[in-house]
Amino acid sequence: MLDVVVFGLSAFMAQILTNLDNLAALLALMLVSGPKRSIFGFLLAQFAIIGASLFVALGVDDVVPHWAGYLGVIPLGLGVLALIRRRKGADVEADPHLETGASIIVVTLLFISLSMDTFAVLAPLLADSAPGFRTAGIVGASLAAASLATVAMFGSKAPFMSGTLARRLETLVPYVMICAGLYILSNSWTDAI
Repeated sequence: MLDVVVFGLSAFMAQILTNLDNLAALLALMLVSGPKRSIFGFLLAQFAIIGASLFVALGVDDVVPHWAGYLGVIPLGLGVLALIRRRKGADVEADPHLETGASIIVVTLLFISLSMDTFAVLAPLLADSAPGFRTAGIVGASLAAASLATVAMFGSKAPFMSGTLARRLETLVPYVMICAGLYILSNSWTDAI
């Protein structure tokens, strides 16, 4: 029993440590698109990554196609579009928010593209374990994702996240997205192509 708990804690820590960058991106994104959509998109992406990791562990072939590294185009494109809009003056709102339609999908795709490191750690961890351990790993990773969302929610309500600091962080969001996209493109399965 202790072995299963320790394995669950390992998956919990793997999820937390590979998502610290996502936590920072989530906090910044919450300023732009609002906390509900950002957290829902983040959680949806995390559970998609956990599910994909489980499919790999169960032996599904080609879950990770060779083009998965090109997901870095998503945050790169979003960042470039945000910079273009800023230069044209389209983002000169007092309270900027993403449009309602596809924003959850966009946020989810963004966090999926940022979570390839989580997938790269979690999939082999689950694949190299017995079914009982996999269950503990899925529970641990899911609890970690929920914990990160909770930390982001409380972090967004902190006094230092409002006012001038929030506006300054808001201006960094496109650059963070561009850097994340370039990182994913340069440090992923696209290296093998």
